[in-house]
Amino acid sequence: MNTEGGGESESGAAVLPGAFIRGFTLIELLVVLVIIGILVSFATLAVGNDRDGLVQEEARRLAALIELGGEEATLQGRELGLQFTRSGYRFMFLEPQEDGPALWLALERDSLLRAREFHPEITPQLELEGLPQTLPTEPPEQGAPQLFLFSSGERTPFLLRLAADDGRIVHEIEAGPLGPIQRR
Repeated sequence: MNTEGGGESESGAAVLPGAFIRGFTLIELLVVLVIIGILVSFATLAVGNDRDGLVQEEARRLAALIELGGEEATLQGRELGLQFTRSGYRFMFLEPQEDGPALWLALERDSLLRAREFHPEITPQLELEGLPQTLPTEPPEQGAPQLFLFSSGERTPFLLRLAADDGRIVHEIEAGPLGPIQRR
């Protein structure tokens, strides 16, 4: 077979001068497919770890904010609360009224205890004193929070589960009326 000056290949096809006739072998194609499969596996594992990190970070942040809210209630001598919805939560305080009963109002000027939204892939489930709670879609205009943080240092016993939408990754925040907040 002449590849320098042009001519014909063994199959009779025309060959250009300087051209090499060579394709990929079956082994080379299989090696490429294995490498692609390994990369896809790593990408899938990375996405799953991001979801776990996302839920874990939200649980850590919320536990720290609840502890901070309890400390603020004690230091300021006022009652605080936490109102949950399916999409987020907000801290509230009990405001005495001269001409009627005290009202629960949202904390709006506190940079740490401000209202927050859960990541769209996180679903909260709340139990108060062992009873499951149905969380509203939107916060009500008026009304009391579900979780109370009293100026005496006590709080409503609760269990809050934060789960990824697929339900496989769940982190829990739990506390009794006194003592530390537990994360699992």
